[in-house]
Amino acid sequence: MKTRSFICAVFMLTMAMVLIPLIVPAQDKYPSRNIDYIIGWGAGGGSDYFGRVINMPVRKLLKVNVNVVNMPGAAESIATEHVQRQPADGYTIFGATSELSTNQLFGRTKFNYKDFTPIIRAHVDVGSFQVAPNQNFKNWTEFMTFAKSSSRKLRIGGTGAASFDMLVSQIILDSAGIADKCTYIPFDSAGEMHASLLGGHIDAMYEEPGVTVDMITAGKMIPLLVFSDKRLAKFPNTPSAGELKYEIPPMLWRGILVKKGTPQEIVDLLEKTYTEAMKDPMYVAFEKDRLLDLFPGYLNSKDWEADLAKEYAAYEKVITKLGLKK
Repeated sequence: MKTRSFICAVFMLTMAMVLIPLIVPAQDKYPSRNIDYIIGWGAGGGSDYFGRVINMPVRKLLKVNVNVVNMPGAAESIATEHVQRQPADGYTIFGATSELSTNQLFGRTKFNYKDFTPIIRAHVDVGSFQVAPNQNFKNWTEFMTFAKSSSRKLRIGGTGAASFDMLVSQIILDSAGIADKCTYIPFDSAGEMHASLLGGHIDAMYEEPGVTVDMITAGKMIPLLVFSDKRLAKFPNTPSAGELKYEIPPMLWRGILVKKGTPQEIVDLLEKTYTEAMKDPMYVAFEKDRLLDLFPGYLNSKDWEADLAKEYAAYEKVITKLGLKK
């Protein structure tokens, strides 16, 4: 009887070992379902355009849908914290901007670049001050004269309060000697800011010229000053910060990251995929049309991680100097 029981036990154990691989489902190969691509800004801005265009070829390459989700508010902090609440499995991707390097310093979130794994930095984007044609000034000289002589402060729009837009605007206004003549007005979305400028509710705005190039070409907006060392060929009549001996602020970057802890094989696949997507003719045309190819901007995962560390230290120094660090 004992021998029979022993044989039965061995048989049951053997069958279990055979059946377990059939019962436990195999790990799905990534990606096996839809991916969410999170943008921390509203519709109509540079990050929104970039996210929607870059993910068109990505969908074809990964053979799954990539849902572009706008989560505006708190200068990208709402989106940052949303991504950090999701599993580190590659199914939530963050289309971030330079705010990632400043939000923790401004006290808006406890997260910074160290909580993410970089995929790629796609490009850098030069900034500018722009106005509508119905304003009291049509060029930077007139803007400076009006700012110094006006009995009221000029209202300068930008996306986000205590944001990258505000930081670089402050650097230029300080260099020009008119910071005390201007007030920064924050907006949650670029589209809202554009409408406010055209409606005469603000006097000028910080914006990348590539975002509004169509409106500039149509005469609906005028670039007053570009935040670069030299004039842009696209706008030869617009002076640069460099030629006026102003301090040149950092350029905005846009890039793609995932939550820290995402498996390396997924990071490698996404890096390869988004790098390949940037070679797609449609994306190449987008970069050219939006003036995103004026300066070298692409960095791979490893190089960008090192650059983010340097950038964070530089922003910390500037923000502390301006008395804005929380």
